[in-house]
Amino acid sequence: MTEAPLVLVTGVSGFVGKHMAAYLLGLGARVVGIGRRADSPLAHPLFRYGRCDLLNPEDVRRLLERNPADYIVHLAGENDVGSSFLHPVTVMQANAIGTMNLLEAARVVRPDALKAFLAVGTAYEYKSSASPIRENSRIGPRSPYAWSKLVMTSVVQMYGQLFDMPAIVARTFNLIGPGGSAGVCGQLVRQVVRMERGLLPPKLTIGNAASRRDFLDVRDAVKAYGALLGMPAIRPGSVYNLCSGRARSIADIVALLKKHASIPLEVVTDQALFRQGEASVMRGDNSKLRRDTGWSPGIPFEQSIVDALNEQRSLREEGTDE
Repeated sequence: MTEAPLVLVTGVSGFVGKHMAAYLLGLGARVVGIGRRADSPLAHPLFRYGRCDLLNPEDVRRLLERNPADYIVHLAGENDVGSSFLHPVTVMQANAIGTMNLLEAARVVRPDALKAFLAVGTAYEYKSSASPIRENSRIGPRSPYAWSKLVMTSVVQMYGQLFDMPAIVARTFNLIGPGGSAGVCGQLVRQVVRMERGLLPPKLTIGNAASRRDFLDVRDAVKAYGALLGMPAIRPGSVYNLCSGRARSIADIVALLKKHASIPLEVVTDQALFRQGEASVMRGDNSKLRRDTGWSPGIPFEQSIVDALNEQRSLREEGTDE
């Protein structure tokens, strides 16, 4: 009997990592998850959890020697745009050097055995544009975080093109859905649930309500990552946009939160939350991903918001919210 493939998932304790591991386990894969938490985020007979300092090349090499992965999904890193201005060196090390250490270990330990290496980039590597953003659109990072992801992408392309490694990048737009606490949607969902519990006054404070972004459910995203891993012919160093292809405003999110909240909400605009120079619209083009994998998003936007609310509400019932 052929043994199930082994997938290494870094950042498994995070929002996307938990969904990624659960999706892979549902497909019957064996998963080794690497995260920052002391305790395992999942309990499953095919799941093993560990910690590894990705900035330590020897630790990373030993990780792959102990866990000869067939596939690697690299989600670990720093993703806070605001704090990246305060700690640019830390962010660059985590996102670029950590990725290089993982690729180098895979090159040395798993030559000709690794089937796919997927690193997750960001839409903010691109220059803002009113037109749908394609993979060949202009580059224009505007934060240390975005620059670190652009350098990460270059590292992946270097290993793909110079060492013929099956390494690719998914430039991912704004992910939403159950389990997300960061990003504008996750922050608003958490605020609403705290208001429902009486922990905050029912006054939802937002920035630019007209700002429009491309939102995609995290559950659709992990299916896309899986589809990329399973491509029969990976072009080393390729970049794919992962997005819904549709821009929605912050006002759209607020309208759905008001619709599904259990209490009336007042909405207040705070000029301090406006970001200077922020693009008014950012929408991706996912046609390359659709063409090469057959993937397409399937979860409606409203369902993503409802599921995020219900998941956040459930944390209180389990006694794990605060």
